[in-house]
Formats: sequence, structure tokens, C-alpha cells
Amino acid sequence: MVAIYPTALLLAAIAMGNVNAWTWTRCTNVDKCVPGTAFNGAGTTGGGQSAPSKGSRFSYVGGYVFVVDTCTGFAYDRSNGYWYSHEVDGLFVSPEGYMRTAHDCNLVVFTSKSQTVGGTSWYKPNGGDCCLPDEVGTNIYNLEAYYTGA
Repeated sequence: MVAIYPTALLLAAIAMGNVNAWTWTRCTNVDKCVPGTAFNGAGTTGGGQSAPSKGSRFSYVGGYVFVVDTCTGFAYDRSNGYWYSHEVDGLFVSPEGYMRTAHDCNLVVFTSKSQTVGGTSWYKPNGGDCCLPDEVGTNIYNLEAYYTGA
């Protein structure tokens, strides 16, 4: 006979509910960005200066890309809080977590200053505008965009 303990079931349900429990309250006017797999393959990394190493790869909904497939880096504009792309016109991330990507330059890897958020990647199929979770769209340490070919 198998014993079922309600407390154990409740704790398991809470634990599963908290996995990647992102919130979207700051940006709500377009579709949510699609999460990719962070560069360590476990869904996140530590925050701060951790970044993917050259030659590593990471996944997203449509497949995977290598670090050398970068299409642009970003620069932070202190005057308005936006991150603007260096090489591709029109790509940006707003202080509210609104992200604009290009058709094939549409996977963005974020490194957060927060140890809890760490490194994450977000994708917009076919490019365009999408909303990042509150935890990702703020407290950004660095970000880079990558070619996906889709």
C-alpha cells in the first residue's frame, strides 16, 4: 500500500509552480517574449559578469545558435534608460521591458545584475516587438542579440 501525504503533494506543487515564475506587469501592450534556454543549459546562470564563452551555444524555441552568431551588442543610454543596438538599426530594450528585434536578429541574451535572474535568453519569432518579464527587463548588466535565421 502506498501512503500519500498531502503536505508532500502541496510542497511539490509549490516547487513546480515557482520554476521560471516570471511576471509581466511593466510591459503588457504586446505579446510576451518567448524564453530560450540560458547559455549554461540549465535555464539560468549567476548574475553579474557571467557571459557565454566563445564557442559555446544555447537553445531557443527554433533550435540553437553559437556565440559567434552575434548580430549586435547594445549600449545603455543613461538619459532615457533604453538599451540601443550598436550594429542593427531599430533594435532596443526599453526601461519597461519592451523589446524590439529584427527579422533574423531576434534572439537576445540578457545578463542581469541580479544573482537570482542571472543570464537568460528571449526570442521573438520572425522579429518584431515583445514584452520581457519584469525581472529580466530591469537591472540589466549587458545584452547581445544573435542571428537565428528565422
